[in-house]
Amino acid sequence: MGVLVFALAIMENNKNSHLEVMRAEVPGPVFGKVVSKLKDTAQILYLLYLALFAIFVVIYYLAGMPLFDSFIIAMGTAGTGGFAVYNDGIAHYNSSLITYLVSFGVLIFGVNFNLYYFLLLRKFKAFFGDEELRTYLIIVTSTTLLICLNVFHIYQNIAKTLEISLFQVANIITTTGFGLGDITSWPLFSQFILLILMCIGGSAGSTAGGLKVARGLILVRIAKNQVLSTLSPKRVLTLHVNHSVIDKDTQHKILKYLVLYTMIIISLIFIVSLDNNNLMTVVSAVLSCFNNIGPMLGTTDSFAIFGPISKFLLSLAMIAGRLEIYPMVLLFMPQTWSKR
Repeated sequence: MGVLVFALAIMENNKNSHLEVMRAEVPGPVFGKVVSKLKDTAQILYLLYLALFAIFVVIYYLAGMPLFDSFIIAMGTAGTGGFAVYNDGIAHYNSSLITYLVSFGVLIFGVNFNLYYFLLLRKFKAFFGDEELRTYLIIVTSTTLLICLNVFHIYQNIAKTLEISLFQVANIITTTGFGLGDITSWPLFSQFILLILMCIGGSAGSTAGGLKVARGLILVRIAKNQVLSTLSPKRVLTLHVNHSVIDKDTQHKILKYLVLYTMIIISLIFIVSLDNNNLMTVVSAVLSCFNNIGPMLGTTDSFAIFGPISKFLLSLAMIAGRLEIYPMVLLFMPQTWSKR
């Protein structure tokens, strides 16, 4: 949930500058408070987070996990961190029920937490009418079906194919990265879909990493408006998300973020490629680290195959992906450390 949000939740914060702190830890194109006071907003987000975490501890335990395992897996689910108790990940439990529970669990934590507050207030229209949520669910559903069709010949079983496909899609788009089976043997089409999902990430205001669905939605609409303005130059076009106008300044910020995001990824791929000749391995390693996911495609080996320089750069990429890009860029700018 973020160290800074935790600080806001336990301290008295009345300064307007703390709004910028909250924005830094609740990443996305726009930030909205669920209540008027930032301290109350931070506390509500943490209570929702802890309540959902506790629910999943109980659910996993009732599904057959040992109590210790249920705590660890619930932590990995809630924080979309993905660390498991055993080397073979979720496959260790050999349970379709647990696999589906983990899949739906990470998807739940990939949703904007503000929406769960609306759900508690019985604002069902605000919850189900959220455009980012609908886009998120459409992406998950469509990519799961596409992968199912593409990998069915490997498993020769509809139920098993759906189970594994949903699990991998859910864990990649939410940047969780729990392991289940070998996805390096999947067809290139399915692996390419997973690479795209690595970049998209979860919803803004969730514990997931990545570019965020909200940014992707706005970028698509910017592109659409650009095409329409080319066809009809005199036409006045506005960009709406959830019935709110996204102003030009916000649109420009998102476009600048995309440029910076792309430049960093290309630079990392360029440097890490000196260390490995497999394009899929290099690209997936960079995307996996920069978007805080974990799994790497193109090889069954671990990140141990890379040299010290690549590991150092990928480590920085993981930190930048967790904090988002701008805090890391500011950290290395001379003006940040200037006494003036």
